[in-house]
Amino acid sequence: MIASRFLKVFCILCIKSARSFTTPPLQYSNIRTKEHGLQMIPSAIQSNPTLYIPLYCMTTNFIYLCRRSVVRKMSKRRLLKIRMSREGVSLRLYMTNIITWQLFVLTIFPILEPISRLFGYVSFYYFYPNAGGLGFIFEPVSAQHLNMSKRTKTQMRFDWHRFSVNVGDIGRDGYRHPPSIERNLPHIDMPKHQLKHWPWRRRWSTINERGITR
Repeated sequence: MIASRFLKVFCILCIKSARSFTTPPLQYSNIRTKEHGLQMIPSAIQSNPTLYIPLYCMTTNFIYLCRRSVVRKMSKRRLLKIRMSREGVSLRLYMTNIITWQLFVLTIFPILEPISRLFGYVSFYYFYPNAGGLGFIFEPVSAQHLNMSKRTKTQMRFDWHRFSVNVGDIGRDGYRHPPSIERNLPHIDMPKHQLKHWPWRRRWSTINERGITR
């Protein structure tokens, strides 16, 4: 009941705030008709609560596209086209991409984006068609004017996709040597802190000639 009243008031305020003081008198009857139609929305939702689900889905997707449109200075239509593109991958991977993107938009983004904004970052979903995976990326707002290669160096990425990793002996430098194998595993990339595919590609503790672990 409270949610229905709130939605009703919100819709009416949106219409009233959009009015112009120079609106011709003949147009006010049309505006009143639209307001009457909007007043019926909460009643329809109240009589059928399942309408909250599609309304929430549409609202969160619209907010996500609007946010990305402002940040990247691209049209919402183009952003949606990019996100819905299959990019030559299998149907199974494509459906996994779409479902995961929607899970991010509907459950994670509404909470994560306001928190990210407090720290001067934006958060978004990313698909890696060539590597057969996906990820969640944090990117500084101040880096949006840079080209993609420079922005990548400022990102924090939580990814899950295919990559190669050495599985040989640990060398004196603390890193594993070849041979290498391909794995599809979750990992963290933070180029600014020289982390790549962590923890699978990292410096391991070794013992030097003096028997000191490092």
